[in-house]
Amino acid sequence: MHIDEIQHRDQVLRAYFKGRDWDKNDEYLLKQKLIRCSDWLLPEYKYVIEDEWEVDAGRADQGYGDLVFTDGLGNFAVVEVKWIDLTSSGDNASNKRTKKRKAVKEQAIKYAEIYEQKLSAINPYIDNQVAANIYTNEDDKPQRLL
Repeated sequence: MHIDEIQHRDQVLRAYFKGRDWDKNDEYLLKQKLIRCSDWLLPEYKYVIEDEWEVDAGRADQGYGDLVFTDGLGNFAVVEVKWIDLTSSGDNASNKRTKKRKAVKEQAIKYAEIYEQKLSAINPYIDNQVAANIYTNEDDKPQRLL
């Protein structure tokens, strides 16, 4: 992807998230915070280039990745954003949180691998680095997994 396209995508996505005020669910607000504060939450990745991207193009049933950032130099961060209910108590609530933490980690790793494969298919001669990350309301910053 050429730097002009990267910069254009970044501008469009940032403007979209800045102006979007109709979606107030907790997970969306966490995603919005990540984009608005990415300069200090993900400082090594200057540009946001994907939002709700199809994991398998044309196959919505395969899922959507949350966000992809890049430094513009061939390094990418796939970030899965999840809100975890920290207020509910009891064994069932605790088990749900544990399952959700595990699932989001597995999803981030899987989606990062798929994104890296997509980049390789576009240009097999470029060695892109794709890092899997999660961002939840339990942490101040995204957590890098790979």
